[in-house]
Amino acid sequence: MSREAAFLFNNLLLVGIAFSVLWGTLFPILSELVRGTKITVGVPFFNRVNVPLGLLLLGLTGVGPLIAWRKASTANLQRQFIAPVISGLITLGALLAVGVRDFYATVALSLAGFVAGTIVQEFYRGVRARRRMHGESFPLAFGRLIGRNRRRYGGYIVHVAVLIYFVAFAGMAFKREQEATLKPGDSAEMTSPFGHRYRFTHMGISQYEALNRIVSAATVEVAKDGKSLGLMTSEKRQHVDSFKRPTFEPSTEVGIRSNLQEDVYIVYAGSVEGTEEAVYRFNINPLVWWVWFGGFVLALGGILTMWPGGGPTSSVPRRVQAGYEVTLVGSGKDGA
Repeated sequence: MSREAAFLFNNLLLVGIAFSVLWGTLFPILSELVRGTKITVGVPFFNRVNVPLGLLLLGLTGVGPLIAWRKASTANLQRQFIAPVISGLITLGALLAVGVRDFYATVALSLAGFVAGTIVQEFYRGVRARRRMHGESFPLAFGRLIGRNRRRYGGYIVHVAVLIYFVAFAGMAFKREQEATLKPGDSAEMTSPFGHRYRFTHMGISQYEALNRIVSAATVEVAKDGKSLGLMTSEKRQHVDSFKRPTFEPSTEVGIRSNLQEDVYIVYAGSVEGTEEAVYRFNINPLVWWVWFGGFVLALGGILTMWPGGGPTSSVPRRVQAGYEVTLVGSGKDGA
Protein backbone atom coordinates (compact mmCIF):
# COMPACT_ATOMS: atom_id res chain seq x y z
CA MET A 1 0.00 0.00 0.00
CA SER A 2 1.33 3.44 -0.92
CA ARG A 3 0.13 7.00 -1.22
CA GLU A 4 0.13 6.64 -5.01
CA ALA A 5 -2.37 3.78 -4.68
CA ALA A 6 -4.53 5.90 -2.37
CA PHE A 7 -4.58 8.67 -5.00
CA LEU A 8 -5.59 6.12 -7.65
CA PHE A 9 -8.46 4.75 -5.55
CA ASN A 10 -9.53 8.31 -4.74
CA ASN A 11 -9.75 9.20 -8.44
CA LEU A 12 -11.62 5.98 -9.24
CA LEU A 13 -14.20 6.80 -6.56
CA LEU A 14 -14.65 10.33 -7.93
CA VAL A 15 -15.13 8.92 -11.44
CA GLY A 16 -17.64 6.40 -10.09
CA ILE A 17 -19.65 9.11 -8.33
CA ALA A 18 -19.61 11.30 -11.45
CA PHE A 19 -20.70 8.40 -13.66
CA SER A 20 -23.57 7.41 -11.36
CA VAL A 21 -24.88 10.98 -11.36
CA LEU A 22 -24.54 11.19 -15.16
CA TRP A 23 -26.26 7.82 -15.63
CA GLY A 24 -29.10 8.68 -13.26
CA THR A 25 -29.60 12.01 -15.03
CA LEU A 26 -29.58 10.63 -18.58
CA PHE A 27 -31.39 7.34 -17.92
CA PRO A 28 -34.93 8.80 -18.23
CA ILE A 29 -34.01 10.30 -21.61
CA LEU A 30 -32.33 7.10 -22.85
CA SER A 31 -35.21 4.90 -21.68
CA GLU A 32 -37.68 7.09 -23.54
CA LEU A 33 -35.58 6.93 -26.72
CA VAL A 34 -35.08 3.15 -26.59
CA ARG A 35 -38.36 1.87 -25.14
CA GLY A 36 -40.71 4.78 -25.69
CA THR A 37 -41.41 4.94 -21.96
CA LYS A 38 -39.81 7.48 -19.67
CA ILE A 39 -38.48 5.77 -16.54
CA THR A 40 -37.57 8.29 -13.88
CA VAL A 41 -34.72 7.83 -11.42
CA GLY A 42 -35.36 9.32 -8.00
CA VAL A 43 -33.44 10.19 -4.88
CA PRO A 44 -33.25 6.57 -3.59
CA PHE A 45 -31.09 5.53 -6.57
CA PHE A 46 -28.53 8.28 -5.99
CA ASN A 47 -28.44 7.59 -2.25
CA ARG A 48 -28.07 3.85 -2.74
CA VAL A 49 -25.12 4.28 -5.10
CA ASN A 50 -23.36 7.43 -3.94
CA VAL A 51 -23.60 7.14 -0.16
CA PRO A 52 -21.30 4.05 0.00
CA LEU A 53 -18.92 5.61 -2.53
CA GLY A 54 -18.91 8.86 -0.56
CA LEU A 55 -18.09 7.04 2.68
CA LEU A 56 -15.16 5.29 0.99
CA LEU A 57 -13.99 8.68 -0.27
CA LEU A 58 -14.22 10.11 3.24
CA GLY A 59 -12.17 7.20 4.59
CA LEU A 60 -9.46 7.78 1.98
CA THR A 61 -9.37 11.45 3.00
CA GLY A 62 -8.04 10.28 6.35
CA VAL A 63 -5.91 7.40 5.06
CA GLY A 64 -4.02 9.26 2.32
CA PRO A 65 -1.91 11.60 4.49
CA LEU A 66 -0.87 8.70 6.76
CA ILE A 67 0.65 6.52 4.04
CA ALA A 68 4.20 7.02 2.81
CA TRP A 69 5.12 7.43 -0.84
CA ARG A 70 6.11 4.35 -2.86
CA LYS A 71 5.72 1.68 -0.18
CA ALA A 72 4.69 1.98 3.44
CA SER A 73 6.22 -0.35 6.03
CA THR A 74 4.12 -2.13 8.64
CA ALA A 75 5.86 -0.30 11.47
CA ASN A 76 5.21 3.05 9.80
CA LEU A 77 1.53 2.25 9.29
CA GLN A 78 1.11 1.23 12.92
CA ARG A 79 2.77 4.40 14.16
CA GLN A 80 0.75 6.65 11.85
CA PHE A 81 -2.67 5.07 12.36
CA ILE A 82 -2.81 4.68 16.15
CA ALA A 83 -4.07 8.18 17.05
CA PRO A 84 -6.59 8.55 14.16
CA VAL A 85 -8.05 5.09 14.77
CA ILE A 86 -8.45 5.85 18.48
CA SER A 87 -10.17 9.12 17.54
CA GLY A 88 -12.59 7.26 15.28
CA LEU A 89 -13.34 4.62 17.93
CA ILE A 90 -13.99 7.28 20.57
CA THR A 91 -16.42 8.96 18.17
CA LEU A 92 -18.15 5.64 17.51
CA GLY A 93 -18.46 4.94 21.23
CA ALA A 94 -19.91 8.39 21.88
CA LEU A 95 -22.49 7.95 19.12
CA LEU A 96 -23.62 4.58 20.45
CA ALA A 97 -23.74 5.97 23.99
CA VAL A 98 -26.16 8.75 23.01
CA GLY A 99 -28.39 6.32 21.13
CA VAL A 100 -27.47 6.89 17.48
CA ARG A 101 -28.45 3.78 15.51
CA ASP A 102 -28.70 4.91 11.90
CA PHE A 103 -26.08 2.82 10.07
CA TYR A 104 -24.86 5.31 7.48
CA ALA A 105 -24.88 8.24 9.90
CA THR A 106 -22.88 6.21 12.44
CA VAL A 107 -20.32 5.16 9.83
CA ALA A 108 -20.03 8.70 8.43
CA LEU A 109 -19.54 10.36 11.81
CA SER A 110 -17.08 7.67 12.97
CA LEU A 111 -15.04 8.13 9.80
CA ALA A 112 -15.23 11.89 10.40
CA GLY A 113 -13.66 11.29 13.81
CA PHE A 114 -10.92 9.25 12.13
CA VAL A 115 -10.25 11.98 9.54
CA ALA A 116 -10.22 14.66 12.26
CA GLY A 117 -7.62 12.61 14.15
CA THR A 118 -5.47 12.43 11.02
CA ILE A 119 -5.61 16.17 10.39
CA VAL A 120 -4.92 17.12 14.01
CA GLN A 121 -1.99 14.69 14.11
CA GLU A 122 -0.44 16.17 10.96
CA PHE A 123 -0.72 19.74 12.24
CA TYR A 124 0.52 18.78 15.70
CA ARG A 125 3.61 17.02 14.39
CA GLY A 126 4.45 19.92 12.09
CA VAL A 127 4.09 22.50 14.87
CA ARG A 128 6.08 20.34 17.31
CA ALA A 129 8.93 20.01 14.80
CA ARG A 130 9.10 23.77 14.26
CA ARG A 131 9.08 24.48 17.98
CA ARG A 132 11.96 22.06 18.52
CA MET A 133 14.00 23.45 15.64
CA HIS A 134 13.35 27.18 16.08
CA GLY A 135 12.08 27.57 19.65
CA GLU A 136 8.95 29.36 18.43
CA SER A 137 5.75 29.83 20.40
CA PHE A 138 2.80 27.65 19.42
CA PRO A 139 0.85 30.38 17.53
CA LEU A 140 3.98 31.52 15.68
CA ALA A 141 4.99 27.97 14.78
CA PHE A 142 1.45 27.22 13.60
CA GLY A 143 1.28 30.32 11.40
CA ARG A 144 4.71 29.82 9.85
CA LEU A 145 4.05 26.12 9.32
CA ILE A 146 1.07 26.95 7.13
CA GLY A 147 2.67 30.00 5.50
CA ARG A 148 5.78 28.11 4.39
CA ASN A 149 4.00 24.90 3.37
CA ARG A 150 0.87 26.31 1.78
CA ARG A 151 0.20 23.49 -0.64
CA ARG A 152 0.43 20.75 1.95
CA TYR A 153 -1.47 22.41 4.77
CA GLY A 154 -3.88 24.15 2.42
CA GLY A 155 -4.72 20.65 1.24
CA TYR A 156 -5.37 19.62 4.83
CA ILE A 157 -7.74 22.57 5.21
CA VAL A 158 -9.59 21.27 2.14
CA HIS A 159 -9.81 17.93 3.97
CA VAL A 160 -11.36 19.79 6.91
CA ALA A 161 -13.98 21.17 4.51
CA VAL A 162 -14.77 17.66 3.25
CA LEU A 163 -15.06 16.52 6.86
CA ILE A 164 -17.52 19.33 7.64
CA TYR A 165 -19.58 18.47 4.56
CA PHE A 166 -19.96 14.84 5.56
CA VAL A 167 -20.88 15.69 9.15
CA ALA A 168 -23.57 18.06 7.82
CA PHE A 169 -24.83 15.43 5.36
CA ALA A 170 -25.00 12.86 8.15
CA GLY A 171 -27.22 15.24 10.09
CA MET A 172 -29.99 14.70 7.54
CA ALA A 173 -30.45 11.19 8.94
CA PHE A 174 -31.98 12.84 12.03
CA LYS A 175 -34.37 15.28 10.33
CA ARG A 176 -37.91 15.63 11.64
CA GLU A 177 -41.06 16.16 9.56
CA GLN A 178 -44.69 16.66 10.52
CA GLU A 179 -47.87 17.62 8.68
CA ALA A 180 -50.77 19.40 10.35
CA THR A 181 -54.05 21.09 9.43
CA LEU A 182 -54.56 24.05 11.75
CA LYS A 183 -57.31 26.56 12.41
CA PRO A 184 -56.34 30.09 13.49
CA GLY A 185 -54.99 29.82 17.03
CA ASP A 186 -54.30 26.07 16.81
CA SER A 187 -50.77 24.80 17.41
CA ALA A 188 -48.56 21.87 16.45
CA GLU A 189 -45.49 20.80 18.42
CA MET A 190 -42.26 19.05 17.45
CA THR A 191 -39.06 18.03 19.20
CA SER A 192 -35.82 18.63 17.30
CA PRO A 193 -32.92 16.12 17.19
CA PHE A 194 -31.09 18.36 19.68
CA GLY A 195 -33.99 18.15 22.14
CA HIS A 196 -35.49 21.60 21.55
CA ARG A 197 -39.26 21.82 21.75
CA TYR A 198 -40.88 23.85 18.96
CA ARG A 199 -44.46 25.09 18.90
CA PHE A 200 -46.05 26.36 15.67
CA THR A 201 -49.23 28.44 16.03
CA HIS A 202 -51.31 29.24 12.95
CA MET A 203 -52.11 32.97 12.96
CA GLY A 204 -54.12 33.27 9.75
CA ILE A 205 -54.08 33.52 5.95
CA SER A 206 -53.85 36.72 3.93
CA GLN A 207 -54.20 37.21 0.18
CA TYR A 208 -52.91 40.01 -1.98
CA GLU A 209 -51.94 40.78 -5.55
CA ALA A 210 -48.41 41.64 -6.55
CA LEU A 211 -46.82 42.27 -9.92
CA ASN A 212 -47.72 39.29 -12.19
CA ARG A 213 -48.80 37.02 -9.33
CA ILE A 214 -51.53 36.38 -6.78
CA VAL A 215 -50.18 35.49 -3.35
CA SER A 216 -51.77 33.54 -0.51
CA ALA A 217 -49.63 33.90 2.62
CA ALA A 218 -49.94 31.85 5.80
CA THR A 219 -48.40 33.25 8.99
CA VAL A 220 -47.13 31.13 11.86
CA GLU A 221 -45.82 32.15 15.28
CA VAL A 222 -42.84 30.01 16.27
CA ALA A 223 -41.75 29.33 19.84
CA LYS A 224 -38.65 27.40 20.90
CA ASP A 225 -38.50 25.91 24.40
CA GLY A 226 -41.33 28.23 25.44
CA LYS A 227 -39.67 31.39 24.09
CA SER A 228 -41.19 33.15 21.09
CA LEU A 229 -38.95 33.43 18.03
CA GLY A 230 -41.37 35.66 16.14
CA LEU A 231 -43.47 35.16 13.02
CA MET A 232 -42.67 33.10 9.95
CA THR A 233 -44.52 33.23 6.63
CA SER A 234 -44.92 30.70 3.85
CA GLU A 235 -46.60 31.66 0.58
CA LYS A 236 -48.31 30.01 -2.35
CA ARG A 237 -47.82 32.06 -5.50
CA GLN A 238 -49.90 31.83 -8.65
CA HIS A 239 -48.27 33.67 -11.54
CA VAL A 240 -50.73 35.33 -13.94
CA ASP A 241 -50.65 37.27 -17.18
CA SER A 242 -52.04 40.76 -17.76
CA PHE A 243 -55.58 39.30 -17.95
CA LYS A 244 -55.16 37.55 -14.56
CA ARG A 245 -54.98 34.14 -16.23
CA PRO A 246 -52.65 31.55 -14.62
CA THR A 247 -49.44 31.12 -16.57
CA PHE A 248 -47.59 28.48 -14.53
CA GLU A 249 -48.29 25.91 -11.86
CA PRO A 250 -48.51 27.48 -8.38
CA SER A 251 -45.19 27.73 -6.57
CA THR A 252 -44.46 27.70 -2.84
CA GLU A 253 -42.21 30.09 -0.94
CA VAL A 254 -40.85 28.28 2.11
CA GLY A 255 -40.41 30.02 5.45
CA ILE A 256 -36.91 29.35 6.84
CA ARG A 257 -35.28 30.09 10.18
CA SER A 258 -31.66 28.98 10.45
CA ASN A 259 -29.09 28.63 13.24
CA LEU A 260 -25.89 26.69 13.86
CA GLN A 261 -27.74 23.60 15.08
CA GLU A 262 -30.75 23.25 12.81
CA ASP A 263 -32.96 24.83 10.18
CA VAL A 264 -36.72 25.13 10.65
CA TYR A 265 -38.77 25.01 7.44
CA ILE A 266 -42.46 25.88 7.21
CA VAL A 267 -44.27 24.88 4.02
CA TYR A 268 -47.79 26.15 3.37
CA ALA A 269 -49.38 23.34 1.34
CA GLY A 270 -52.83 24.90 0.92
CA SER A 271 -56.03 25.75 2.75
CA VAL A 272 -59.42 24.20 3.35
CA GLU A 273 -61.73 25.88 0.83
CA GLY A 274 -63.87 28.63 2.30
CA THR A 275 -62.03 28.73 5.64
CA GLU A 276 -58.76 29.94 7.11
CA GLU A 277 -57.66 26.42 7.99
CA ALA A 278 -54.17 25.85 6.62
CA VAL A 279 -52.34 22.66 5.74
CA TYR A 280 -48.69 22.84 6.80
CA ARG A 281 -45.59 20.71 6.59
CA PHE A 282 -43.01 21.46 9.29
CA ASN A 283 -39.41 20.32 8.85
CA ILE A 284 -36.46 20.48 11.24
CA ASN A 285 -33.20 19.73 9.42
CA PRO A 286 -30.03 19.52 11.55
CA LEU A 287 -26.62 20.98 10.66
CA VAL A 288 -27.65 22.60 7.35
CA TRP A 289 -25.72 25.79 8.22
CA TRP A 290 -22.51 23.76 8.27
CA VAL A 291 -22.84 22.94 4.58
CA TRP A 292 -22.42 26.65 3.84
CA PHE A 293 -19.58 26.95 6.34
CA GLY A 294 -17.87 23.96 4.70
CA GLY A 295 -17.96 25.83 1.40
CA PHE A 296 -16.18 28.78 3.02
CA VAL A 297 -13.49 26.49 4.47
CA LEU A 298 -13.11 24.78 1.08
CA ALA A 299 -12.59 28.13 -0.64
CA LEU A 300 -10.07 29.17 2.03
CA GLY A 301 -8.07 25.97 1.60
CA GLY A 302 -8.17 26.26 -2.18
CA ILE A 303 -6.95 29.88 -2.14
CA LEU A 304 -4.17 29.01 0.30
CA THR A 305 -3.07 26.07 -1.84
CA MET A 306 -2.96 28.12 -5.05
CA TRP A 307 -1.42 31.25 -3.52
CA PRO A 308 1.99 31.86 -5.11
CA GLY A 309 5.12 31.32 -3.03
CA GLY A 310 5.36 29.64 0.30
CA GLY A 311 6.97 26.48 -1.03
CA PRO A 312 10.23 25.02 0.23
CA THR A 313 13.35 26.63 -1.18
CA SER A 314 16.82 25.21 -1.70
CA SER A 315 20.12 26.95 -2.32
CA VAL A 316 21.68 24.00 -4.17
CA PRO A 317 20.09 24.68 -7.57
CA ARG A 318 21.16 28.34 -7.36
CA ARG A 319 24.77 27.33 -6.67
CA VAL A 320 24.76 24.88 -9.57
CA GLN A 321 23.31 27.49 -11.89
CA ALA A 322 25.81 30.09 -10.73
CA GLY A 323 28.74 27.74 -11.23
CA TYR A 324 27.47 26.81 -14.66
CA GLU A 325 27.32 30.43 -15.73
CA VAL A 326 30.83 31.17 -14.42
CA THR A 327 32.16 28.17 -16.31
CA LEU A 328 30.64 29.41 -19.55
CA VAL A 329 32.12 32.87 -19.11
CA GLY A 330 35.51 31.36 -18.34
CA SER A 331 35.35 29.12 -21.41
CA GLY A 332 34.53 32.07 -23.58
CA LYS A 333 37.61 33.96 -22.41
CA ASP A 334 39.91 31.00 -22.91
CA GLY A 335 38.57 30.50 -26.39
CA ALA A 336 39.22 34.16 -27.22
